[in-house]
Amino acid sequence: MATTKKTVAPAKPERLIYCGPNIPGGILQRYAVYKGGLPAHLKDVFEKCPAIKLLFVPVVDLAKTEQVISTKGTPENTWYQEVLKGGVK
Repeated sequence: MATTKKTVAPAKPERLIYCGPNIPGGILQRYAVYKGGLPAHLKDVFEKCPAIKLLFVPVVDLAKTEQVISTKGTPENTWYQEVLKGGVK
């Protein structure tokens, strides 16, 4: 009896897009896309303002996220406003 090998396509790295406001100093720009999950070099930024981390979404969810960011009272709108007010200092 012959056995057959199933080939599995390699998983594509997750692509995330940042939907929050620009962070001064060029630290993070709105609509920056990162492949492979959250960018490790922003760990300190996430610690200073956890809301920034919450504004990274899969690229396929960009349109939906933009819509809820502009709707007052949504968690995404609250996070966006939090980043605008506090951001990273």
